[in-house]
Amino acid sequence: MSDNSANHRKQALYKSLEELTSLDGVSGFEQDVVAHLREALADCADEVTVDSMGNLYARRHGRGTGPHLMLEAHSDEIGGVVKSIDPQGFVRFQPLGGVSAAMLVGRRVRVKGHLGIVGVKSGHLQTPEERKSVLEIEALYIDMGVSSADEARALGIDIGDPIAYHSPLMRLGGGDRVTGKAIDNRIGCAILLELFRELADTTPAGPVTAVIAVQEEIGLRGARVAAYTAQPDYAVVVDTFMAGDTPDVDYFKEMPAAIGQGPVLLLTNSAHIGHPAVNRFVREAARTANVPLQLATVGQGMAATDAGAIYLARRGVPTAGIGLARRYSHTPLCVLDLNDAAGTQRLLRALIDDMGNHTDLGFLTQ
Repeated sequence: MSDNSANHRKQALYKSLEELTSLDGVSGFEQDVVAHLREALADCADEVTVDSMGNLYARRHGRGTGPHLMLEAHSDEIGGVVKSIDPQGFVRFQPLGGVSAAMLVGRRVRVKGHLGIVGVKSGHLQTPEERKSVLEIEALYIDMGVSSADEARALGIDIGDPIAYHSPLMRLGGGDRVTGKAIDNRIGCAILLELFRELADTTPAGPVTAVIAVQEEIGLRGARVAAYTAQPDYAVVVDTFMAGDTPDVDYFKEMPAAIGQGPVLLLTNSAHIGHPAVNRFVREAARTANVPLQLATVGQGMAATDAGAIYLARRGVPTAGIGLARRYSHTPLCVLDLNDAAGTQRLLRALIDDMGNHTDLGFLTQ
């Protein structure tokens, strides 16, 4: 692939990712993200639908000579909801998804679209012990810049309203590395969108359904419904994955995955073990596309993705998981390399181009 083609793909992915991460879509409140993707995919899919739960299905019908492939990414991000508003207008909140209390103090957030700051007692007033401790989320609050509960409610803020980080996407180091909120998993959404745009003038051997599922961060919920609804023959899930290439991680003992070294084939995680046939198809596609493919396994209790829900749907769906390594998981400042995203898009294109040969999805076939 030429440098021009590679750069064009990365620029397109960056633009889509920038647009998608600018939208707030914490679990259960993904409407703006889904609406944006429904409009964008309408130009490059044969049909686009959204179910009552919020899952989006974009489908290319195909020639009818290959199996039905489902490609999936989730639309939601970690965040929170308003729990209460005190008389001075300070907002108390509870988390949605794997929010770390250590990452919250002093952060900018949006409460139902309004800017706020996660507050804490001034450092000058803290005791030495307080300065060394991490406060629980229950001790934190959000300063909305108002002086009363009535002023907060005048902004339209009420109990149950969504809270998202405010951390716009930015380039890091002047190259292909980016940082910002909601990269997990708007990058997966961006890849599927740009892949469908690339496929707009071609007809795959079999049906291809891109699914953007809701509520992954709180228990893989949307994917359970989506896999049952879509009824694919096999599936590939695209999500982000923790990198092990920072100074505080033992790369070989803990996590041999690095950003900028290609997508990661997730062989095992706490919710899913990759299907041998689909893993084989992914590896073959990586070789065809000349994309480096990292291999990773993780133990119980770690890195569950929607693959864990999809492969259990109906009579079982042979499923593989692809992860894009990113640093600083579940913070408002994840770091990801766009070369990994572009490589994933190329791999998926090669996978689709070879669908006519995906005739044996059996467990015993080697």
